[in-house]
Amino acid sequence: MTGRLNKLQQDLKNIETEVANLAERMREKYRIYLDLLGESLYKQAIGAVYYICTRYYGGEFLALSHSNRQKLQEEIKALGQEAKASLQQLGEQSFERGAFSGVGFSKSPAETVNTPDFLKLFLDKRENLAATGEINNPDTLLYCCRVLEKNCIEILNHLSKQINQQLQKAYILPPYLPSQIIDMAIQAGEEGQSLGGGNNMLNILVEAKNPEPEEEKDEDEDDGDDHDFSSSKVTKVTAIHLRMAELEFADTRLSVERNQIRSLWEQLNRLGEQYHRIRKEYTIAQAEAAWRSSWYD
Repeated sequence: MTGRLNKLQQDLKNIETEVANLAERMREKYRIYLDLLGESLYKQAIGAVYYICTRYYGGEFLALSHSNRQKLQEEIKALGQEAKASLQQLGEQSFERGAFSGVGFSKSPAETVNTPDFLKLFLDKRENLAATGEINNPDTLLYCCRVLEKNCIEILNHLSKQINQQLQKAYILPPYLPSQIIDMAIQAGEEGQSLGGGNNMLNILVEAKNPEPEEEKDEDEDDGDDHDFSSSKVTKVTAIHLRMAELEFADTRLSVERNQIRSLWEQLNRLGEQYHRIRKEYTIAQAEAAWRSSWYD
């Protein structure tokens, strides 16, 4: 029995060594991926705004003065650069050993000051605190990867919301449309509901009532819902929604890196299955040994 326990214990150590090596490979691969993602996000975000301002809302864009057009463009570029820097910082910090200590990221006062406000939204969340354990634990590594992926999507969504807000301020997108409606549409898109669009855009159908003269309101006061329905119209609004899948589809380098990351995920899943199977066998063997050691006739 002792020999079996020793063998199972050694098998667990071997898997932990493999996981530690895999963690280093994933750290480097994600660093490369996030650098490329930041570059692609910056370019494609500007491209999406270009389409909004030329093909969808050309009249609204032409109504702006030359200085206001430049101001809008500079604001979009600044937001894109901020998101790009945030993705790079996310890649640098997500696989630090401190992230696995169970107390979150260790940040000095200087690091806290230099951290962009954009990224603080995600680094300060409880879900960024990895479960207690070491980086050679497959569960901890899997948790870290999932949090990183989730934060990437949140960064894209946050940038989408910021850009849409700027477009509304510039009267490119309808200023009367509550920003919460666009935010809800972005969230619905992430949850798999099809909202049309493409090219990092989404289409929203908004029902708005037409203004009525006061005398018509008095005459038809008792008409009820039928009157409300007939006096409203549906307007389609096209807004920005930056999506990971579309960014990767449009960038060959990014797509190649994503495929390599998927391969590493598959290796991690296999190691996790082996780890849990051997852990179960080890626990059973320990329990059997404990039973025999305390049993007497």
